[in-house]
Amino acid sequence: MTALTRRRLGGTGFEVSPIGIGTGSLGAVPEVTEPDQIDRFAVTTLRTALEAGINYIDTSPGYRGGDSDRRVGMALQDGWRERVVLATKVGSHPQRPGDFTARTAEWIIGQSLDVMETEYIDVALVHDPHDMDPVLGRGGAVEALERLKSSGTIRAIGIGVQNHDFLRTAIGSGRFDVVQSPYDFNLLRTTSEPLIELAAGHDMGFINASPFAAGLLAGVDPQEIVAVRAATGMWSLREGDITRARRIWNWAAGRGLDLRALAMQFCLRDRRISTTLIGPRRPSDVLEDLASATAEVSKAGWVALEEALLSFPPAAPGGEAAVGPYPPDG
Repeated sequence: MTALTRRRLGGTGFEVSPIGIGTGSLGAVPEVTEPDQIDRFAVTTLRTALEAGINYIDTSPGYRGGDSDRRVGMALQDGWRERVVLATKVGSHPQRPGDFTARTAEWIIGQSLDVMETEYIDVALVHDPHDMDPVLGRGGAVEALERLKSSGTIRAIGIGVQNHDFLRTAIGSGRFDVVQSPYDFNLLRTTSEPLIELAAGHDMGFINASPFAAGLLAGVDPQEIVAVRAATGMWSLREGDITRARRIWNWAAGRGLDLRALAMQFCLRDRRISTTLIGPRRPSDVLEDLASATAEVSKAGWVALEEALLSFPPAAPGGEAAVGPYPPDG
């Protein structure tokens, strides 16, 4: 199996690369500051991924102040759109944040179609709801997405949120084709594993986001990641995750093991996961992640890692502890 042998996205009919692109950090590099320069940088990053065989892109009108969808649209010109499974989200548009009504969901999809200059969206995900009732109820977002799916404007309906109770509700409703769980299946924690199994039992696509835990497992000192995120206006990481990541990083460095490869392949080994989203900032990140996916890791290395993980301090709680869309800060 190569690193990019495609997998079924549940019962959607799509075949996706097991590595996908999340665009939340696209172009977020401290030394790149001019808007036009960021645009070119972002497009080059996406094209690098597409040329390498990655075919799943996850964006949102709420990413990068609304610029993510626009940059994705730029990258998909000149025939690239037809080669990509394109996902975007409703519920997080900067002009209507937290609005999960059918009317707004339909408006957001219309906006994304215009901004990305495409005639259809492959996967439309409900993004970080605070409560599932407005999403599933009469006049809610799913009602609009079902109409849009019937018309062919979108091809599949999904939900992306860290709250595990919300994801279980979505799976049980029978109204979703895809679930996306961020930050909860990686070397820090694997608390989304029961959701992976549940989704597989319903023939739903499972999207795992952030194998590197927002950069903490990317193979550099986690404190460097904390500094980069602060410099580029990203949300702050939690101390429990930083502490565990630093222990893992020190352990791998002390044994000459490639932490980036371990983190990437740890997620790719589970074939119930349709695709795992990386969040590249620059073209070199894409190339490094692809190299990590194919780097040789010995059986002894995996055994040592599995034993060591049991001895490290626990990470901060994940979506299993969430009340709203996000887990507690501690």
